[in-house]
Amino acid sequence: MKAVIFGLIVLILAVGLELLTHDDSGYLVIGYGQWMVETTLTLAVLVAGLAFIGGYLALRFVSGMWQTPQRLGQTRQQRRTSRASKMLIEGLIDVEEGNWDRAERALIKDIAYSNTPLLNYIAAARAAQNQGAYERRDHYLDLARETTPAANFAVELAQAELQISSGQFDQALATLRHLRALDPRHPQPLKLLKSLYSQHRDWGQLLDLLPELRKRRLVNKEEAQSLEVMAHVELLQEAARSESDAYLIEEWKAIPNRLRRHPRIVATYVYALLERNELDLAEQLLQETLKRNWSDELIYLYGLVRSSDLVAQLTRAEAWLSQQGNNPWLLLTLGRIAQYNSLWGKARQYLETSIAYAPRPEAYRELGKVLEEIGDSEAALECYSKGLSMTTGGVMEESGKFHLPETAREVSLPIREPTPQLTGPVS
Repeated sequence: MKAVIFGLIVLILAVGLELLTHDDSGYLVIGYGQWMVETTLTLAVLVAGLAFIGGYLALRFVSGMWQTPQRLGQTRQQRRTSRASKMLIEGLIDVEEGNWDRAERALIKDIAYSNTPLLNYIAAARAAQNQGAYERRDHYLDLARETTPAANFAVELAQAELQISSGQFDQALATLRHLRALDPRHPQPLKLLKSLYSQHRDWGQLLDLLPELRKRRLVNKEEAQSLEVMAHVELLQEAARSESDAYLIEEWKAIPNRLRRHPRIVATYVYALLERNELDLAEQLLQETLKRNWSDELIYLYGLVRSSDLVAQLTRAEAWLSQQGNNPWLLLTLGRIAQYNSLWGKARQYLETSIAYAPRPEAYRELGKVLEEIGDSEAALECYSKGLSMTTGGVMEESGKFHLPETAREVSLPIREPTPQLTGPVS
């Protein structure tokens, strides 16, 4: 394109010169010593132009020859860089597909010519870790720091993530503490610490971290409460397993007042009290909690408690009927407490009503025991059979689930259809 434009310019200049000199071409004499050159002005201009062009082309040729080695080197470097980029893409694809060995080899092969060695080394570190080669992983991360010193913080974050995923909690904790020392306000180390404490089941440290997570708005209100409840439940269960009453009481007192009525926390503490035979304390805690915060899980537990005053316990439970009506868990609990009081007729009616609203294996078993007490062995056997068939899958039902603490079994809550409300205790 440049040659065409240059040719057009020369042609235009030649035509213009011809037009200017058409009537008088001029005369030029050049003398030097004994030498003299005579020519027309037009020819002199043409010769001078050709000489200039020839000199320019000669200089371009010499310059091109001089730069040939450099251009060959640049071409070779571009090919290597292009190949390195291709290997990076292939390596990243293998990482995503889980071809760890092939990914590592591809990522390292032409890394000396890569424009992004940081990406190569971090991806290679991940591939090495998934092969269990932790020393190679750390070596790649060290090389990443050397090639890109400005990315040291990012490399350490990647290292902490890899250490957490590989279960190297102590090393990850040291890395994250170093990152927090470098930049206390950076959110990512806090997020990784939350993940680390949860996986490592370090509930005390998680509770200590929660105020900072809230302050930095790294958890919303619901997630913060969920984490806090989970941590206190786990700490209570740990205290319950220790068989130390002082340890259990200490953990209970450490729970903020706003959480001491949470159903999961109360249920966990009640199970620990039941295991220690602190029945009256468990009954008192359950009834106080149920007054303020009704929970099917807690009313279920209320029926497992045999307090020292079973008559008063039954009276309190019957008072909830006017509020909760056809709740099958309340009716099951009433049937159990009525049994504790040897009120077999009342126990039978409560249990039959519970089954009418939501048949459950436990309700059938309790009803079977009541029927045995009143001498109806045939009906008792039928109840046991129905309960067993439900337990073994003979009867399927739609249900939602809540999970009791690990000291209890899982209980399924049937979906209740709208039904007429009970207006008072069954007589």
